Amino acid sequence: MIEFTNNLEVTKTEDIFDEINKRYVAAMMIHGQMADYFNFLGLKGYKRLHEYQFLTESLERREICRYFVDHHGKLLKDSFSGTIKVIPDSWYTASRLSIGKSTKQKAVEDGFIEYHNWEKETKEAYEKYAQQLRTNGNVSDALFVECLVKDVSKELETVEKMVTDLISVGYDMVYKC
Repeated sequence: MIEFTNNLEVTKTEDIFDEINKRYVAAMMIHGQMADYFNFLGLKGYKRLHEYQFLTESLERREICRYFVDHHGKLLKDSFSGTIKVIPDSWYTASRLSIGKSTKQKAVEDGFIEYHNWEKETKEAYEKYAQQLRTNGNVSDALFVECLVKDVSKELETVEKMVTDLISVGYDMVYKC
């Protein structure tokens, strides 16, 4: 369950970058938990995918913070509000060996649906922010955010291909994991 919402109504540049920063903090939390989620299921490929995404999101967040300081002379606050809870509570009392095949298949499906939804919402939020920055006349900031949109679009495309493949094989968890 991911309970995180960006304020899409912000109009000031500083507020837009603050919202983007918050989303990156949430993304790091999601990918960190997803790595644990798939590691617990014994699906090392999916675990590594999310470990890589965690590291990538962390580096990209640093780039955003650096850009804002370099171009606007201000710091972005480290803040986050919401709930990121990808791992079901029942898993904390279970052992890895007690998870059966059908539970794993459902978990792979649920995990990828959450992942896809997150990336889709991220793309939509960044597109809105880039549009607002252009409306404000902040072309260089808009171009910077549009690069984020392009990056998320590529990730979303990859996730959609993975989901399509997984649907084709009935969410067989050993497929390409």
